[in-house]
Amino acid sequence: MSPVLAIGGGKGGIGKSFVAANLGVALAEMGKEVILVDVDLGGANLHTFFGISYPKKSLDHLLRKEARKMEDLLLETQTPHLRIVSGVLRHLSASNIKHYQKQKLLRHIRSLKADYVILDLGGGTSSHVLDFFIAADEGLFLITPESTSLENVYRFMRAAFFRQFRQAVTLPEARRIITLAMNHLDPALKTPYQLLEKVRELDGRIGERLTESLRHLRPLLVINQVRSREEAKLGFSVKSVCQQYFGIDFHFLGYIYYDPKVFYSIQRGRPFLHEYPDTETALCFRDISQRLLIRREVELI
Repeated sequence: MSPVLAIGGGKGGIGKSFVAANLGVALAEMGKEVILVDVDLGGANLHTFFGISYPKKSLDHLLRKEARKMEDLLLETQTPHLRIVSGVLRHLSASNIKHYQKQKLLRHIRSLKADYVILDLGGGTSSHVLDFFIAADEGLFLITPESTSLENVYRFMRAAFFRQFRQAVTLPEARRIITLAMNHLDPALKTPYQLLEKVRELDGRIGERLTESLRHLRPLLVINQVRSREEAKLGFSVKSVCQQYFGIDFHFLGYIYYDPKVFYSIQRGRPFLHEYPDTETALCFRDISQRLLIRREVELI
């Protein structure tokens, strides 16, 4: 089964599709077989980064049963070893996707054969974004160096943890407690650890199951649009805060320098690494792809 990496973030407009496209290119340049899947329901645009103005096939065809499997939707790109699946373009939005449709997409994503399957998620903390992030083998959380980034990380990860907790338990009282915490109705339950302690009081076995779900979620972190080394150090602050509130260690994979030429590469419908391969931003992507493969964090900046 191919490893699945989901790229999410606390809000829209932070460059998830840009990062997904160019990380895919960087991995493909290393000889890895890569498939990018656009699951930003209602806002699919990954195909435009590869000069495809309107895909002839997309997830619409699978959901409407006009295609039997996701492999039938694969589109070639100008990058060897890299193919994409275009997202929903017409009849479905994030607000009305059905549970069975989401499960169908997840099953088909798991059936793809590649060295890496990368999911380009939508922004925010809607249920379908969280479910794709949780279902992936690894989740990459993207932020920008803004004052609200820590708040966005905390909000997203808190929602992801609590949603996974609810999916992991069946005891009605435990589910009620988790629902209260998710809806901010119980001020005493602010962090996953506090929630774990409360559930352990009800049932020790369920508490252990939730502890296991914490171990599964070990997110990767990338900072986009960095303009200085000081901004790049935000990653270490995020690691510290998440260790405090969630009891886990974010894997700080690296940072990507801001470059005004990104706009021109998007306008031309070509990946940035193809248009400007020798820039510092391109080097950032190659460094991140190397760290992803060898499981190494960025060193002190």
